[in-house]
Amino acid sequence: MKGSSGYRIERLTAQRRALAAGQELARKRHLMYGLVEADLSVPRGLLREHRERTGERLSFTAYVVTCVARALAEFPQLNALRRGRSLVFLDEVIVEVLVERNVGGQSAVSYLPIRHADTKTLRDIHREIREAQNSTPEAIAGQRWLDAIPPAVVPYLMRWMSRSIPWALRLGVAGVNNVGMGAGAVGWALSPGAGTLAVTIGSIGPEPRLVDGHLTEREIGRLTITIDHDVVDGAPAARFTSRLLELLAAGESVTSATGPPVRP
Repeated sequence: MKGSSGYRIERLTAQRRALAAGQELARKRHLMYGLVEADLSVPRGLLREHRERTGERLSFTAYVVTCVARALAEFPQLNALRRGRSLVFLDEVIVEVLVERNVGGQSAVSYLPIRHADTKTLRDIHREIREAQNSTPEAIAGQRWLDAIPPAVVPYLMRWMSRSIPWALRLGVAGVNNVGMGAGAVGWALSPGAGTLAVTIGSIGPEPRLVDGHLTEREIGRLTITIDHDVVDGAPAARFTSRLLELLAAGESVTSATGPPVRP
């Protein structure tokens, strides 16, 4: 709708209304934030070497998902949600990936649940992400009801979904969001996420670090770890974060997908 004084009005899509309702719901939760730095020199180097050798560009987000999934499998207390006075623990490790799309002319995100993520290879997860990016987008799984209900009802439905066991079994309680991809900015991104655990990838770049007493350049990624304090206490959250950083630094799932690096 074009305004009469140098402006125009664009009606929010149902997907953006739902996203706003989800953020408002997250604002009222008791969240812990961890702003951490991960040494990504090994996995990023392996991914670059594989691309130069074969021309194949494997998803870095997929790599992070493999590490988050394995850490979740080792710390199942994070793979849970609060439902009233109870905690519900999920048997399956599902990691949700946020894929940015354009829906109805507006920016929106697709929620892609990676099921049994702790048992899948980097290539498996890479393939699922690429297929989702190339398919017809759904901003929210099962979004058709968004266009059929009044906007005022959306926040209540989102609140019900956040406590729903069937929805948790469908989408999981952990998510990975890569907001630093190609942005060029340096820093952390604060994104609460809709579940118990959210891992947000911020900027990645070269930084000087002391390694074995020597100053060297390492590739450092800034990650924001967001955890629902109603579900997890600080100590297990810290142990989970420490283990996740170890897995991210090791690059094991890249080696499994591409083979050992080629030495000259």
